[in-house]
Amino acid sequence: MMNSLKKFGKLIGIETGTSETNPNPLETPRSVAIFLYEAARVDNDVTPEDLKIATDALARIVNVTQAKAIDLLQHASRPENRPTSYQPLAKIINEQFSYERKRQLINAMWLVAHSDAHIDPHEDHIIRKISDLLYVSHRDFIQEKISARETRNLPH
Repeated sequence: MMNSLKKFGKLIGIETGTSETNPNPLETPRSVAIFLYEAARVDNDVTPEDLKIATDALARIVNVTQAKAIDLLQHASRPENRPTSYQPLAKIINEQFSYERKRQLINAMWLVAHSDAHIDPHEDHIIRKISDLLYVSHRDFIQEKISARETRNLPH
């Protein structure tokens, strides 16, 4: 998967560097990257469109460059960096993000899930779980799902 992300970076004209060898996994941008990558990974079909949407969203949400966003997603894509629990990552985001930024993250996860015009049950489950951990109301969870679907111009 890391090679796919490097190829994706080169495809859009961005050279990525190497990630730190011993990163702090609880850093806010990495936590967001992991959640976005989980939305792409959970249906067992990470596509270039998933990665493009995740990269754009990550850059926007945590205010980093496209190259840094790709680096963060490369880090998140490594099997050894998969979280055993989402709670520590959610704790960092809850401490750092306003409610509105948490909604933006949930919306971005929905955009990734909608990239193939189909919501896999695993995608719905993971986004619901992370939404709950971020204390995003069910109403707003649904609102962001609808908003993402409308953004992607998908049928109801």
